[in-house]
Amino acid sequence: MKTKTYEIEIASTTYRTYYIDAESPKEAQTRAFEEVDADWEISKAWKQNAEVVFCEPQGGTSDMSNEEFGKYIRGE
Repeated sequence: MKTKTYEIEIASTTYRTYYIDAESPKEAQTRAFEEVDADWEISKAWKQNAEVVFCEPQGGTSDMSNEEFGKYIRGE
């Protein structure tokens, strides 16, 4: 049997959750990235590829008015 060359792409995704006290989603995300940068257990490659996949106030957004929720979504 003749051998063939195969192209194999392997991906690995891991997640870390941070609980950040902040006045806005934008501030919370900025502070979370500061925590990531300060974490010596996280590799440089992981830090470079890190992205926010979820950001919501604890308890959800149900206590916000429609206007407040819109501002929250826009990061204002």
